Amino acid sequence: MVEQRMADGPFEQEIVQRLGLMPNLFRPTPSAPETVRQLWQLAKCAYLDAPLPALFKERLAVHLSRLNGSSYCLTRHFAFLIGLGTPARDAAFQPETLDQARALLSLPLADPARITAALTRLEAVEDPIDIPEPRSDGEADVLDAASAMFVSSQAAARSRLALRKAFGEPRFEVLTAFMAYLRMAHFWADAHPELSLDPDVLALTRSDPDLAIRLTCGEPRHHDMPAPAKPGANGSEASAHRLQRILEIDSVGVLFFDHVEGTLIDANDAFFNMTGYSREEVANRQLTWQRMTPPEWRVSSAAQIDLLQRTGRIGPYEKEYFRKNGERTWMMFAGRDIGDGTLVELAMNIDDRKRTEAALRDSETRFRQFGEASSDVLWIRDADRLHWEYLSPAFEAIYGVPRAVVLQGDHITPWTDLMLAEDRPRAVESLDRARRGERDSFDFRIIRQTDGAIRWLRIRSFPMVDATGHVQRIGGITQDITAVVSANEHQKFLLAELQHRVRNLLAVIRSIIRRTGDSSDSVEDFAGHLEGRISALSRIQAVITRDPVAGFDLAELIADELRAGAAREDRQFSLAGPSLRIKAKAAESIGLAMHELATNALKYGALTVPRGFISIEWRLDERDATRSLVIDWTETGMSGHRLTASRQGFGTVLLEQMLPYDVGAQVTRRFEPSGLRCEIRLPADDILKR
Repeated sequence: MVEQRMADGPFEQEIVQRLGLMPNLFRPTPSAPETVRQLWQLAKCAYLDAPLPALFKERLAVHLSRLNGSSYCLTRHFAFLIGLGTPARDAAFQPETLDQARALLSLPLADPARITAALTRLEAVEDPIDIPEPRSDGEADVLDAASAMFVSSQAAARSRLALRKAFGEPRFEVLTAFMAYLRMAHFWADAHPELSLDPDVLALTRSDPDLAIRLTCGEPRHHDMPAPAKPGANGSEASAHRLQRILEIDSVGVLFFDHVEGTLIDANDAFFNMTGYSREEVANRQLTWQRMTPPEWRVSSAAQIDLLQRTGRIGPYEKEYFRKNGERTWMMFAGRDIGDGTLVELAMNIDDRKRTEAALRDSETRFRQFGEASSDVLWIRDADRLHWEYLSPAFEAIYGVPRAVVLQGDHITPWTDLMLAEDRPRAVESLDRARRGERDSFDFRIIRQTDGAIRWLRIRSFPMVDATGHVQRIGGITQDITAVVSANEHQKFLLAELQHRVRNLLAVIRSIIRRTGDSSDSVEDFAGHLEGRISALSRIQAVITRDPVAGFDLAELIADELRAGAAREDRQFSLAGPSLRIKAKAAESIGLAMHELATNALKYGALTVPRGFISIEWRLDERDATRSLVIDWTETGMSGHRLTASRQGFGTVLLEQMLPYDVGAQVTRRFEPSGLRCEIRLPADDILKR
């Protein structure tokens, strides 16, 4: 191996320690030393420390470098592959023989048919596989798939999915980072054609002219490093051969500009295929960078021309470019002045990447708009650490705390601390289930911090998996279901109340039937009394059923029974008293009492004479710290028709026995010359709705 000069600086010493030599690729330039240092940082993490087999990395680097056409990168990695330098620092790494490495250079570059076949085999892999053995059919499939992805061919998207499925998400990400480093190194080398080949590579090519041609490094860039001779060809022919190889790359456009005029004077086929322009337009000098650049990008492009005049280089930079048909495409450019007023520029089509990035940004914007408008909490957690990655604004309204409160620490404890203690274990269990790939839903309670109210929440969590089925994130929706829980509790109360009322109602009906039978002289008499009493009970039940919790208006209860007997308000009866609502049970008993009094008045009392009148008044009375509801029923107009109770009928039993028993009433009846007077005193606190 040809030794290189050991530099004195710590940066150079670190490189020599890791690589066994100091490649010219990493030699700092006076104009941008920090840029080279950043390139070295990328090399360490994405190349040297990447957890991939060392031999696989070097073989893949050589294969992909052939596609790029970078003579420097190809020769450097070829040298590493055969043991010149020590980039792997891997005790298990065994360099390839020169014949084995030469055979890699002879592999045909993948065509669409080969790529399709390779992707089909990779897609058929059931479980993630290890990196294939060198020179195996499996390795050939991986090289073909990586090639399609590396040059952004039409099969690039499918290649990404196939490699991800074959290797699994973690290894695919490592592979992608390694390829990203290679692309950056190639781009850097292409943008710096003054890079000379490393001494150990030059020594190798001098001893093997055929290998030098295969590596397309027939002509060195410095006069102090003579090129290996090619049989039957001089240095100019080798240089032309190398240039031709570069121009034949179908994924990178090569443009030649007269940078003083800004006129395109030549380009390779890849550029014409990308843009739709023709060689005739170039030959007629019709194309300038100003014409092909959209107006909003001309200022930044002019700034690159200024940079070219100061440094001899431009880029790398990105901008939109006009195709011939007027459509726009995104491209990345880098180049330099080759010394004769000509700008050589490399152009890569990055339109798919840019449009994908724009679509992702639009999608993220729409998602955030959706999340910010939702009254439910939308959230996403990282599946490994369970940290929040997204938490919608509704969190603050529902929990009563700023989102920043829970976006700290382990992102779990600050959240569960808002819950009732007995609900916290279930919340943690739900996240564990989602990490295992399960969907889950459960209800829990929180103490809302703004008002101290206990709120019921329902959380639905679900796993978010990658293409290999690995759970990467946990998503969820949290709803405030306090109103639903309250409605369910109210419904349970109503059902229990209904069941209780049905039992009571049946008991009342049985009592009505029995008492009516005892007090009736005939079937017709029994039927008439029973129908009236059942009708009275039905009227009360209709109101109670509509809203048993609201209670029964006392004035309406009394008036309904009088109207049912054809009594006319103001002419035959009057009502006076405060607005009161009574409980359902009391309404049944009072309603039946009013029915019996009205029926008695219709048959025997005030409603049987033309001047008869009934006055019903009620009031709240307090005696001895006991509050009572007093109802006074007063009939007038019966002078000359003195009445007395003739027998113990149902009405008498209801007033004197059932009403006191059911609602604790005290009933006083007097038969005065003007008509019946009845006072009903009820315990107000027991029968009135608050």
